[in-house]
Amino acid sequence: MRRHRQTEEGKEIHRRQQKRYHDRVKNLVLTHYGKGKLKCVKCGFSDARALSIDHINGGGTQHKADLGIRTGYGFYGWLAASGYPEGYQTLCMNCQFVKRYENNELARANWKIGFTRRARL
Repeated sequence: MRRHRQTEEGKEIHRRQQKRYHDRVKNLVLTHYGKGKLKCVKCGFSDARALSIDHINGGGTQHKADLGIRTGYGFYGWLAASGYPEGYQTLCMNCQFVKRYENNELARANWKIGFTRRARL
């Protein structure tokens, strides 16, 4: 561990630097897949806090599991390092969930990787 990270102040500085770096990568990736703009390609929503990457043909949960990626930031980094491969788009969370519902993607992805549904109360 580096010396500056041994103090609480140093740890906090490191966390802020990491967040700025991750946010920059996320914004670059979202802008690329948002057709050059930091916005949802379906509805135009532009608050980066609610934007995410969508696998156009579905299968995102399994794809990330196959890559061993557990975080969104890890996936954004992978997309950038891989030269922005095709098959992705920027969607806001509303459009993302509408798409998942319409295509029954959420249930299909969860069953494939072994998740079970919770019992209803």
